[in-house]
Amino acid sequence: MATRTTLARTRRIVATLAAALLVLTALTACTPAIEGVTGLTVDADGRPLAALAWCADKPPDVIVLAAESAVSPAPDGAPAPSANWPSWPGRDYDVPRDVTSPTTVQLPGFPPDPAPDRRAAFRMYGVADNSSFTTHAVTFRLPELAGLRPGSVLITAVVNNDEVPKYVSLDEFARLGSDEC
Repeated sequence: MATRTTLARTRRIVATLAAALLVLTALTACTPAIEGVTGLTVDADGRPLAALAWCADKPPDVIVLAAESAVSPAPDGAPAPSANWPSWPGRDYDVPRDVTSPTTVQLPGFPPDPAPDRRAAFRMYGVADNSSFTTHAVTFRLPELAGLRPGSVLITAVVNNDEVPKYVSLDEFARLGSDEC
């Protein structure tokens, strides 16, 4: 009798471990690798451009730009609803296939018209069509564009577990992208 109980218990333990391994494998397989960084820069006329630097074998296929859906604090600490203007569903921008890292991509139709509240937050990142990899996102507000000059890139850095805007040179941006792999 003790042998049957031990055998049944062993089977349950093996089945539980196998199920746990399958769940763990499924969870890690669904998460794309981060193989680059996204930033925001401007051209000589002050128009915003997406900036991408990556270490993958190919560039991301698309840039996703959307309003942040969560309420997040504005720089002054006050809560700021991110979508407090007529609905802007965001946009996807194709990344040319023949570009090399780092690159910039024009953002036609951005910023949206009518202009959102200055406290509204946006999030932008690059992603491969097959979801094999993505890039670190940049989160920003329109007033932060004023600090940009051609050749400087706004990124989102994590400091003490908080996302903060950081301005870097294009050379540093390229290095950050290549360091992701």
